[in-house]
Amino acid sequence: MSIPSTGRILTLLAAFLLSVGWTIQSRAGGFTIVEFGAKKTSMMCSIAKPDDLSAAFHNPAGLANLHGTQFHLSSGFSIVDAGIKVRAWPAGEGQSGSEDYIDTAVDEDGYFEGTIKPTKYFGAMPMFAMSSDFGFDKGPVVSLSVYVPDFIGAFMPEDAPTRYFVTEAYFIAGMASASVGYRLPDPVDWISIGASLGVMYVRMEGKRWVNVPLYGDETTDYVLHMLGEDVQPFWNVGLTAEPIDGLVAGLVFIAGASVALDGSLGIDLPPGETEEDPVLLAVTDGHGLLGEYEQTTHMKVPSGLGAGLHWQVMDELDLAADFRWWFYHVFESQDMDHNIEQEVLGEPAVENPMVTPKDYHGSWTLSFGAAYRPFPDDWPVEFLAGWTYDKSPAPTRTKSLDAPTVDLTGISFGLRYTFEPSWRLSLGYYHYWYLKDEVTDSLLDPPQNAIFSGGVHTISAQVEFKL
Repeated sequence: MSIPSTGRILTLLAAFLLSVGWTIQSRAGGFTIVEFGAKKTSMMCSIAKPDDLSAAFHNPAGLANLHGTQFHLSSGFSIVDAGIKVRAWPAGEGQSGSEDYIDTAVDEDGYFEGTIKPTKYFGAMPMFAMSSDFGFDKGPVVSLSVYVPDFIGAFMPEDAPTRYFVTEAYFIAGMASASVGYRLPDPVDWISIGASLGVMYVRMEGKRWVNVPLYGDETTDYVLHMLGEDVQPFWNVGLTAEPIDGLVAGLVFIAGASVALDGSLGIDLPPGETEEDPVLLAVTDGHGLLGEYEQTTHMKVPSGLGAGLHWQVMDELDLAADFRWWFYHVFESQDMDHNIEQEVLGEPAVENPMVTPKDYHGSWTLSFGAAYRPFPDDWPVEFLAGWTYDKSPAPTRTKSLDAPTVDLTGISFGLRYTFEPSWRLSLGYYHYWYLKDEVTDSLLDPPQNAIFSGGVHTISAQVEFKL
């Protein structure tokens, strides 16, 4: 039995620590999921005229039209129907080929047989908010809100090749904010301005397997478990303008953040394994790799800019359009600092920090929507529908299963009914189709060359009460 060279061990350790830089679960637009509030989930457009308390996020200037004292409770619930076909990978320098440690058969096109699907998936976007104008007809409207734009997670099968990409992952982004909307006085009372200020709590957890070549055809597996969290300030500003009756334009800017996810990085043996390989024990002076370490993962959450139009064509019909742009070019890499101090034959085992390239580019979303009131004077029901297209920020070479952001398109439907004089109930449904995305140039380790496909079903409900 020969002991692996120092250089090879250094490369292997660096590779699998590098690959544990978990990224945020996401959809096409990247980190931020904006599908909450009935106007967005049913009509896909919510920037120019966000006429419920989800305006605190979508455009706080819209609060200026929500007079009285109001309460808002809403949530969306998602069901995923997605799959991935993974291409087998050959051996490379310091890396075994998938055939050395994965028994799944490979088809004639070079993909592992079968489409791999999550064994479990959850997604929810709850929001609670209240607002008041304190009795002033032309004064500011102030809102307090707590909402979770991202609460999503998935479990992948541990007997599939994807266990070397991800087996468990979940992400939470929760926000608490104070917001104000104000309609300017005459002669510019056709303009409203608004702002929100609050805090954002981010928590992320994930697991995956890694395989380390040892000598000859021998390899060994480990299970990595990462957990991190952070709290950052959050703010946005917005404007709406109605230059002519029935036509409203809106602008909103949402601030980004530099996130530092402090937490742990655990290295353990796979289920059923009880002892670490003696070769790795030998080259690490008996310390091995098992243990619980501290880590901090640094990443950029991009800022966003949105613009929208809302046109009341007639009493019965509204048309709307939204455009959102996310400045993902700031997300060039993801860095992990850690306290792993093991040495291999007298040399540090792992570089610090570990840098994972991302090289994201700008991402955008285009949406159109309509609202129809068949009997505006007699029957207080409104039917809503919309369509959207969302462009992914991730280049294929850095796309990973733990952050499966892909181009998508979707449609939505919903209705709102007002129970006079104080209640309004909204129900909605939207479906996103992942546009088929094939990765052939992955630079990750192991390479995540794959075909992503599928979609997401989401139902939403909202209750509003006005004093």
